[in-house]
Amino acid sequence: MPTFLRELIRPAAELPEADVCLVGLPLDHGTVLEGGRAGAVGAPAALRRELRRYHKTYNLEHDVRLDHLRIADAGDVSGPEPYDHAAHHQRIRERLGELLRQYPRVVVLGGSHDGTYSTVRGLFDATGRQPVGGINLDAHADVKDRRDLGSGTPYGKLLRENVVAGGRFTELGLHSNLNTYDDVQFLHQQRATIVPLAHVQQDGMPLFMERALHRAGAPAFVSFDIDAVAQAFAPAVSAPSSDGFTPRQAVEAAFLAGKHESVRLFEVVEFNPVYDRDAMTARLGATIVTAFLTGLAAALPRPE
Repeated sequence: MPTFLRELIRPAAELPEADVCLVGLPLDHGTVLEGGRAGAVGAPAALRRELRRYHKTYNLEHDVRLDHLRIADAGDVSGPEPYDHAAHHQRIRERLGELLRQYPRVVVLGGSHDGTYSTVRGLFDATGRQPVGGINLDAHADVKDRRDLGSGTPYGKLLRENVVAGGRFTELGLHSNLNTYDDVQFLHQQRATIVPLAHVQQDGMPLFMERALHRAGAPAFVSFDIDAVAQAFAPAVSAPSSDGFTPRQAVEAAFLAGKHESVRLFEVVEFNPVYDRDAMTARLGATIVTAFLTGLAAALPRPE
């Protein structure tokens, strides 16, 4: 039996059929547009290093073996040279559409959160061009109404363009003083569900995550912005906050997302390795990805 997760990961060219495919988004221009900290472009490489370094193919908590998973890695969707932000996003949309037609699930290693605008449009393209459902685990709503494609705009654009169905969308973990009144009112107008961070802290992640997954229906995406985790646990993000999820809550959310067949697209975004300390945020990001894979392994039947 393979011992380490890295033994299961193969280049997509060698594994055209798999249970899940990894893809990296070396992207940070959208965060820079927001006045945030550059550096998320290095996230995919750092997350892959930690994913391959420590994580094993057995989960003690759930008594789940992952050794039957087939995990492809499609590399990165890099931007053009010289850099063109709109062209990079078009590449992301096209590549994610291709991967989601080929593989049942795709895990995105990001990268600034504006990438979600194009990854979700790729899901939309691959699944019949009907509005999709989803969950944003985040400190910020990211629904700003602006023409540029910054990291604070993806869900506003996706909802206004009817790519995401408002009634099937949940903002989970929003912080109390990091979102505007107008943004919250917009989400109410879209019939989206808002779960403040304080509610998760009081009643636990599983309750709200299960409700959000049921609400999202199929097909669905789950986007995990690591700045939703408290800065003490995740210092290396584009927009850190002292309050936030614990690692336990992050892992619970990812595991539940992995168990749901409706979740075709799972993302970890806004990791910024420039500011990491002893790779602690990279390791947390890799742990979140591994939790998703564990949920997937728990849901898939083991071969005889």
